[in-house]
Formats: sequence, structure tokens, C-alpha cells
Amino acid sequence: MPENESAAYTGFLYEEQVLKLLLKYSEDFAKEQKMENSILYLGRKNLSGKELSLIAISVSLALGDRDSAFIHFQQARKFKVSKSEIMDIIKATKMILMSSSMSSFKTCLPIMQEKSRLLYNRKEVEKIVNRLKKELNLGLVPESLDTLSQFSFELFTEHLRERTELLSPLKLDMKFIYLVAFSVSLILGFGECIKIYLSLFFENDGTLGDVEDAIAVTRFVTGNRAIISAIDILKNMDNLPI
Repeated sequence: MPENESAAYTGFLYEEQVLKLLLKYSEDFAKEQKMENSILYLGRKNLSGKELSLIAISVSLALGDRDSAFIHFQQARKFKVSKSEIMDIIKATKMILMSSSMSSFKTCLPIMQEKSRLLYNRKEVEKIVNRLKKELNLGLVPESLDTLSQFSFELFTEHLRERTELLSPLKLDMKFIYLVAFSVSLILGFGECIKIYLSLFFENDGTLGDVEDAIAVTRFVTGNRAIISAIDILKNMDNLPI
């Protein structure tokens, strides 16, 4: 089966047959799965169905789970998602993934300083960082970004250029983009970005209820990888001993 057909089939299979597959082997597990789909995903009270499915797409993309991303894309289509909104989600997810690669720079910096003479234009860096703080209306800038500037001014300015491009949504508002960025940072365990994007979300009038919904759907998608990955196994368990 071609990959695009496989992805479409997986989306269909998940929605129409996965509960039946689980019921064959564990009624309790099937009930739990159905309950979580409501409690942790599409039954949330604050975010809309479209917003929940967009977060689910972003988290799936960050996890590298193509089947899961396609399933939630199919869900988003039911809520009349637009091309621009999907592109906004893909761009934001890419930005957080790239940012996460800097999470250990502080550990590396002393070794790099010992082995080579690093070019570090402190005055220029401070000028750029102060401008960034003013733009964000927030006194928080990731320590990893400052560390990057000490290692490579070129990579530092390139990261800021990428941030400007990838976190400039076509349609979605920045408040929601910050909530998506927070959700992706959660699964990556990137503490600095969790703090930054959560703060920015609240600075843009975000609510605690929205954050609760985002955490719920992030947990659901992360755990649901086990179900999606196990579908072919579930389909071929009939002849196994109890």
C-alpha cells in the first residue's frame, strides 16, 4: 500500500475500528480509550475543536509520528481548518524543535571556550537582546540563546531570523501560537521554552483553562502513540495464546 494511502487508511482505522480491536482483548482498556478521547481531547471546555486538533497535529509532528499527525489533520478538516492555519502550525513546530537543539549549549560552552578562541561581540548581542525583550514586552530571554551568541554570533543572528519567520503566523493569532509552542516544549522537556512561551501566552490574555486543555490534549496525543503504533499488532493477535 502506498504511504499516502496507508496514512489515510490509518486515520480511518483509528476512528472507525480501533475501539473494536481493543474490545476483542480488553473491555476495560477500550472503555478507558473512549473516555480519554472525551476527557483529554475533543471533550475539552475551553479550546475549540479546531484548536485542540491543531495542538494535536503539532505535538504529533514534534514526536515524528506521521500517522498520528495525519489522523489529527483529518479531525481538523472536520472543523474547517484552513491551509494557512496548518502552515502556521508546521512553522511553529519546526521553530520549537530547532530551539530545543540549544538546550545543552551551556554544558558545551566551557569545552568550546577551552579549545578555541570564540568570537563574541557582547555589545552587539546586548543591543539585539534588549530589542527582543522590548518586542516581547517580557524580561525573559532563554539562557541558551545567550550561550549561542557566545559560541557563534552568526548562528545567534540566524536563529533570531528563523524565529521571526517561523513565529510570524499567516492566520492564527500569536496567543494561540504561544500555546502551541508551550505544548511542544512540554513533550521536549525544554524548560526554558516552557517558561518563556507560557509567560508570553499569559501576557497575551491567555487563560488557565486554555493551558489545562493544551496539557490534556498533549498528554492524550503522547500516550496515544502506543495505540496507533500497535494497530497492526492488534489486528494479528487472534492466534496468540491467552
